[in-house]
Amino acid sequence: MSIGMRKQKIAFAAAFMAAAICAGQTVYAKDASSLEELKAGSEKVMESGGMTEKVRAGAADIIDREVVSVEVKSTEETVDVDEPEESAEDVQPQEDVPEVLNSESALQKEYPDLVMANVNNSVNVRSMADEESELIGKLYKGCAGSMLEQKEGFTKVRSGELEGWVKNDYLLFDDAAKDLAKEVGRLSATVETETLRIRKEADESSGVYGLLARGEDVEAIEELGDWVKVQCEGGKEGYISSQYVRVEFDLDEGETIEEIKAREAAEKEAKEKAEKEAAKQKPARTTETTKTNAGAVTAATDDVTLLAALIQSEAGSECYEGQLAVGAVVVNRARGRYGSIAGAVYAPGQFGPAATGKVAAVAAMGPNPVAIQAAKEALSGVTNVGGATHFRNIRSGYSGIVIGNHVFW
Repeated sequence: MSIGMRKQKIAFAAAFMAAAICAGQTVYAKDASSLEELKAGSEKVMESGGMTEKVRAGAADIIDREVVSVEVKSTEETVDVDEPEESAEDVQPQEDVPEVLNSESALQKEYPDLVMANVNNSVNVRSMADEESELIGKLYKGCAGSMLEQKEGFTKVRSGELEGWVKNDYLLFDDAAKDLAKEVGRLSATVETETLRIRKEADESSGVYGLLARGEDVEAIEELGDWVKVQCEGGKEGYISSQYVRVEFDLDEGETIEEIKAREAAEKEAKEKAEKEAAKQKPARTTETTKTNAGAVTAATDDVTLLAALIQSEAGSECYEGQLAVGAVVVNRARGRYGSIAGAVYAPGQFGPAATGKVAAVAAMGPNPVAIQAAKEALSGVTNVGGATHFRNIRSGYSGIVIGNHVFW
């Protein structure tokens, strides 16, 4: 750039700055040398315009003060500093890490302040933290709830539709509650589509172990993203699509007084219906029997369904007493070497319908009311065959208690 041109530009910039100062605007210089030139030039411009010394001094002072705190700029030249561009290697994609849902996390999610009923049978739930207050419901053995508040030796609990006060003496808290919950509950996946494949791997192209029907539930190990790892028969692990199931931690919950009354009325109706059905059927030959109670066994809702399915499969055409007898045999076995209803039903070489899959199919479809009532009565401890642990068709030649077409011993 020539000296003449630079002078012209400085003069122009100075005039611009002088006008700006008169208008009350802040003026910026590119660097220190430019600043001195602008100051000198602006003074000349202001002199030629008839401005006073005071204005010139004020303008110079403004420039001096403003330059300390402002960014250096110029209307003539700008220098762009290129910011380094991020390369594809520098930019790391943010992958969504799926939340793992297992028994521990599901329990924490559903019951953030878990309490468990620590009783042999049931404990009263009251409207206030007072033993004399109104009875509004019950928590049964192994029932879960969420703690809402505590005072005076009581805890306010929400369990299902029930919300009220329970004495702390009959509750478990913290780790003790979690340990019991894991012992009596389980993580389950319930099918919410017509048919769902159980695959061998978490891949839509992998092999298939079997099919699940709508409403059927299986024991879940964990949910991870698009797949739920489940426990299959024979100790195998399979995978089902998480899109078509509901995963939750199953625990029994309390009942309000209204729910108790409704349940008892339904059970009474089912029992009366079962007795009427039994009266219509004339057993082929029946030994005189007496009902006794050997004590209830611990059973979950799934145990009722499983036992009822076995009763229906083995004795669906028998009278009610015959169905109760089959249920009593299974319960007697569960009290002994097999340890549980499922252990007794699925013991190798014991019940043919269990081995062929018929019991599972009946359980999935839902056993009939007569079988369900017989199962509930047997699980409550009622037996009409004493401590019998076996039964056969009467044509087998065995001796024992004969009810309908079966002999029990």
